[in-house]
Amino acid sequence: MTHSELLSFIKSKMSMQHVYQPLLIKTLVECGGSATVRQLAQAVLGLDEPQIRYYEDRIKKMPVPVLKGHGVVEKQGDVVSLSAEPLSPEQESELITLCEQKLQEFLLERGEDFWVSQYEAEPVPLSSRYEVLKRAGKRCELCGVAEGDENYQERLPLHVDHITPRSKGGSNDLDNLQALCRACNLGKGNRDDTDFR
Repeated sequence: MTHSELLSFIKSKMSMQHVYQPLLIKTLVECGGSATVRQLAQAVLGLDEPQIRYYEDRIKKMPVPVLKGHGVVEKQGDVVSLSAEPLSPEQESELITLCEQKLQEFLLERGEDFWVSQYEAEPVPLSSRYEVLKRAGKRCELCGVAEGDENYQERLPLHVDHITPRSKGGSNDLDNLQALCRACNLGKGNRDDTDFR
């Protein structure tokens, strides 16, 4: 295909049902004409706004507070910074290599399927969340903490927990959902399928 034929295709023939076609062509051009399917998938992921928002939320809720608690990072608004003194290029390289080793060890131990459980399951619909919290009376169904209680601030917000965890095939059906405070839900994790209702 010539340059002018490619231009003509993009301008007038390319179906725009989604972002995929122009994104793939753009990525292939940027990569000198060829790219692996993985490179193309990474380019698509970079524009997947729901996934970006999902990981923004996860990052704000877990790794940033944990690293901040250890004095590793600081957060001002939406900006996260290392708390470290300025690093030399050699120090940067050493830290990056060590982090890459930790990531490799983790993925070798758990397998790449670890990521599947992170994004494959649909989030609990807002209408189901409402029903679960209403049914529970806005109270944790394991420890009983509710708004106004003494330790309310450190245990809430209430999470909608899957009784049978999603990683073990649990669904978003109302009969598989219960209200647990943040502390109880994080403690339960995906270890068991105890119904605390």
